[in-house]
Amino acid sequence: MKVIIPFKLKNPKSRLASILSLDERIELAKLMLLDVVEVVSKFTDDILILTPPNAELDLEFRIEEDPRDLDSAINARIERDTAVIMADLPLLNEKVLERFFNSDADLVIAPGRKGGTNMLLTRDERFRVSYHYGSFFKHVSIAKELGLKVEIFDSFYASIDVDDESDLLELLMHGDGKRSHEYLKAIGFGVDFSKKDPELIRSKKG
Repeated sequence: MKVIIPFKLKNPKSRLASILSLDERIELAKLMLLDVVEVVSKFTDDILILTPPNAELDLEFRIEEDPRDLDSAINARIERDTAVIMADLPLLNEKVLERFFNSDADLVIAPGRKGGTNMLLTRDERFRVSYHYGSFFKHVSIAKELGLKVEIFDSFYASIDVDDESDLLELLMHGDGKRSHEYLKAIGFGVDFSKKDPELIRSKKG
């Protein structure tokens, strides 16, 4: 099983800029990547972190830089039994990935909560990705055009891709033990359960 993890370090998680400094966003992005790699590595050693040029990543994993757009960079590397897993899914765990990897469908796709594609597994080398702008629906359509058997992978933990404050709230509530979770706590973030709905709070700045 080959797993591609796209990762961009330049100005990551820009939608969190109002509550996190650039340095904090960079650190959070790196730690989420490590959370993802840690659980994926329990299933395969064939892990590729795919980045734009000049990422300046100092990690002990296989890293390839590619100047092309995301779709072209990934499609050039797709072969039979290839998974693409996003780097901002810190709630992934072994049970979720075991179920994901053990599916016998030609294409297994885990949707994000806003029409995106958080995880994708193709067992057919003809499949090509098309990310951005409702990619989940595009990927289902592409698979059907190829006559592939598709499984929609239903998982709360795979659906949480961290982009905005509501996602940080989910990470703080459900990510105990994850590096990214501990980092958020260390820089003062927490959850206020005193109101009707839980709220993200920050008691200090790191």
